[in-house]
Amino acid sequence: MDGIWQRCFIALAPDAATRHALAAIEVPTGARRVPYEQLHLTMTFIGSLTVARCDALAERLAEQDAPLETAGVTGIEHWPGAAHPRLTVATLAMTDALVKLDWRIRSLMIDLGLPVDARAFRPHITLARFGREAGAVNHPVRPNPNLTARFESLILYSSTLARHGARYRALASAAIGGEK
Repeated sequence: MDGIWQRCFIALAPDAATRHALAAIEVPTGARRVPYEQLHLTMTFIGSLTVARCDALAERLAEQDAPLETAGVTGIEHWPGAAHPRLTVATLAMTDALVKLDWRIRSLMIDLGLPVDARAFRPHITLARFGREAGAVNHPVRPNPNLTARFESLILYSSTLARHGARYRALASAAIGGEK
């Protein structure tokens, strides 16, 4: 029987300097910070994948090497809102390169007969998560206006839910070319 990896997604992995800068951003008391090594920008959520489909996707992802310029961090927000937050995120500018990469990944998913996430792409990196019982937060954060995000790879991850939050495991990756 072909095995299944649950909760797969494709994400951009930030470089070390970007991770350090994001990890230095203050998050509200009571929020669970995303571990440094798990910071990422989700490009698309997939769901369950068989090993065969995962292998096919991994092979095609390896062909995705392309220039990806830096993206400016435009703000720190509490989603869905400060009254009942679930996440604290760093929002990023929607660059042409991110739009093109989103389109290429969606096209790749369609070509492989995989489900395509119907939600609009909103580039962000989750910094912290709140428990379901979290109350309102009054924690305005203004990022350094010169803060930019650089990415080093496009990764196919599996996600396993655990008591203290999800844990991610890289199943395949492709290098992302620098600015050209």
